[in-house]
Amino acid sequence: MESRFLRPSRILIATGTIALLSGVGVYAQDAGAQQPAAGAQQPAAGGQQQGAAGQKNWKDRAEYDLFQKITQTQDPKARLDLLNQWSDKYPQSDYSDYRNQYYAVTLGQVAQADPSSRQMAVTKASDLLKNDPKNLRLASVIALWGPAVGGNNPSPELQSQVQAGAQAVIDDAPTAFDPSKKPANVSDTDFNNAKNQVLAIAHNALAWVATTKNDKATAENEYKESLTANPNQANISAVYGKLLVEDKKVPQGLYEYARAAEYSGPGALPDATKKQLMDYFNKAYKDYHGSPDGADQILNQAKTDALPPASLNVTSIADTEQAQADAINKRIASDPAFKIWFGIKQQLQGDQGQQFFDNNLKGFEVPGGAEGVKNFTGTVISIDPPERPTKVTLGVQDPKTADATLTFSQPLPASALDKIKVGQTLEFSGVVDSFTKDPYMLTFGDPTIPGVQTTAPARKGRARRGGR
Repeated sequence: MESRFLRPSRILIATGTIALLSGVGVYAQDAGAQQPAAGAQQPAAGGQQQGAAGQKNWKDRAEYDLFQKITQTQDPKARLDLLNQWSDKYPQSDYSDYRNQYYAVTLGQVAQADPSSRQMAVTKASDLLKNDPKNLRLASVIALWGPAVGGNNPSPELQSQVQAGAQAVIDDAPTAFDPSKKPANVSDTDFNNAKNQVLAIAHNALAWVATTKNDKATAENEYKESLTANPNQANISAVYGKLLVEDKKVPQGLYEYARAAEYSGPGALPDATKKQLMDYFNKAYKDYHGSPDGADQILNQAKTDALPPASLNVTSIADTEQAQADAINKRIASDPAFKIWFGIKQQLQGDQGQQFFDNNLKGFEVPGGAEGVKNFTGTVISIDPPERPTKVTLGVQDPKTADATLTFSQPLPASALDKIKVGQTLEFSGVVDSFTKDPYMLTFGDPTIPGVQTTAPARKGRARRGGR
């Protein structure tokens, strides 16, 4: 079963996430923080800022002016150049925390606009995070863009950077998004959604790291955690589904493909991609289950739920066949008549079926006392014509599937219809006239039916050799 959609290294970037990291959604580190007070702390030109012990101070007027220019620069690349100047000239600035905040937002914006800048963004954010380990934005930049940079064959160093950045997000999010830090102009729902989106980024990054190390169990768990935090990630559902199918967890994987194909809210995939995924789901489901039965129920639930229910159960063709084989073996062990019937069927449906029929069945009494068995038993499926029947079909192996036909040279008397009724079991034996392989059918002419008087006498055939 092949699945080819959306490689992990290509699906972790979403427009809403970019906004989140660019200052629209990451409220936590802005809450309660203020820009450096320009009037009170502005140093005189050419001089050092003097202040009370413990108070933040500009090193000189040039640092302050550089900061002001940064706050007024809209172009991310130009702002990044100014931030680098600030960092180079004033590595020990009292305002390094603000600088790092600007770095995080700016690096995210540059990486979004220019793919060639993503490696630089990850490297710079990783360096800054070493001295500012609680900076959620810096950690998020690494978690978001690291997988995009690394692709399917990242360096060990990048794997470590992404691992550290993603883990920092998960560790710091509860504190950073504590309700006490929510800005007054932000709703509880939006604040909580921002937290969940950032956590989803981190779990996706950890899943990517695990995938590059071929640690499927961890990757699956991280994708599950990501979709728990933020269900509105159809791209992640598709990647998670692919991983599950490859790990032989096909029902759960098919559910995730259904989710990616059916979901239509924020974070939905383009229509063309959804159609591809839907086509794959329909084919893969039928190939796995043997029919489309039950697929519509999965599709309906996937519209609203990102993760499959614990009760999800899609039986595979292999499981169905095994269950049928087990049931047949059990029946063979307990029912000598069925053992003979099934053995005959296996021979007739084999490559030498016609030869077996000609040498062992045609014109013989069946079962003819083989292994002490005098009659077969089947369930009546049809009587034709209903009032004066000359043909009765039965299901011996399956009461709903005809595999035996009893033909009569003269219509059955009315008295026979008291016992030969649709849905009732019937014993029979007789001379085999013909068979078909597909659909399988064994036809008897004027058979014997114990307890039923037929109009024409039952035919007598040859005894099978060796009683078989």
